[in-house]
Amino acid sequence: MELKNIFKMEMFKNRNDKPYLLVIAILTVMAAVASIMGVSMIETSSEMSTLVFIEILLVVFTILGLSIFSLLYPFHLLNVDYKNKVISLIFASGVSREKYYFVKISATILTCLIATLVILFIPMVTFLLVYPEVFVEMMQHIFEEFTISDILPFVLMAVFSWLAYYVMLTTSVIITKGKVAGIFLFFGFSFAVSTIQSMFSFPLLFSMENGINFYLNLATVFSIVKIVVFVLVGLSVLRKQNL
Repeated sequence: MELKNIFKMEMFKNRNDKPYLLVIAILTVMAAVASIMGVSMIETSSEMSTLVFIEILLVVFTILGLSIFSLLYPFHLLNVDYKNKVISLIFASGVSREKYYFVKISATILTCLIATLVILFIPMVTFLLVYPEVFVEMMQHIFEEFTISDILPFVLMAVFSWLAYYVMLTTSVIITKGKVAGIFLFFGFSFAVSTIQSMFSFPLLFSMENGINFYLNLATVFSIVKIVVFVLVGLSVLRKQNL
């Protein structure tokens, strides 16, 4: 089976996952109501305690929901083939384990990115429509105060940290064969990696000669190392796994 067909198959499964589509819809409505209600209260200078209380609750639960969703949704997408016991059939159909690994993680990252953009779409549009001058001022400030050499290290650090998050989660799912224990293993990996990273980077924090870009580049290097290590571990386990 060709790589693009495997990818299309994964995206089709993700697109038709009704329980989580409902969760995405609920989070989208919560984020939309919270943003529109918040802007309305600011514009009208509303001081009604009941409305303020409801708005705070909406914001808190939306942020909490997004945080939980950012872990459980990719975990669900990654473990669904183990859970449904179809992963052995996928490999029996001629799909190589290496292709499956990279397609699975790529489809998961893309699906989660789309879901996040859908949830945050209305808040972003609301902000741009109500406060366009603030957005313009922010962009002007960024372009005036920062150069590409200042922005690029931050962007690279964010992108590679994001990728490392998904790679570690994927490896946790593979090792535990999609069991719930994979979440706890992921937390264990995250704690261990953070501890090791702190041991190497902490002494450098006391050096006044190092600028912010140095620390951003250092974080990027650590993220790349994490990606390489956990990809190799995940692939090694998957190749040997008895399904």
